Amino acid sequence: MCGREIHGAPIPIKIEGATLYVCPSCAKHGERIKEKKTSPAVRPTKSTTTRKVKVTTPKVSMKRSFAVVDAAAVNLVEDYADRIRLARQKMGLSQKEVSIKTKISVSELQSLETGKMRPSDETRERLEKFFNIKLTEEISTYSAEKLKKKPTVQTLGDIVVIKEKKKKE
Repeated sequence: MCGREIHGAPIPIKIEGATLYVCPSCAKHGERIKEKKTSPAVRPTKSTTTRKVKVTTPKVSMKRSFAVVDAAAVNLVEDYADRIRLARQKMGLSQKEVSIKTKISVSELQSLETGKMRPSDETRERLEKFFNIKLTEEISTYSAEKLKKKPTVQTLGDIVVIKEKKKKE
């Protein structure tokens, strides 16, 4: 949040529904999250033999800086539930028919259409492709270097600094 480089392990916090990895000084601005390390469960099949599956998780280096990234980020639109429901109704399909064609469970589809559940990236991509709709919007972000550059227009903060300097003289 502050733009400084994080030394040591970043702290995961939640602010207004967004998860951020921040330095210890910025961690006080949000609610700390305890990260769960989970691995996908392997379900036995109905066959008589069982197989052991080795599950590996990619290792992530914690040395990188978690400052603001200079790239276009995507965010789920607020009215995703309405867009999904309206697209299904336009095609004249029931939730069960959409469920069969997209391989998304009926209960998950119902939860998505009522807004009780947010779609995973995989589910979102399936729905976007099937209904030919857009459920994300692009959000532009700025790097720490761009934020450090002096503004070309004078702001209220600049005026306050100028007045404070004049008082000291």
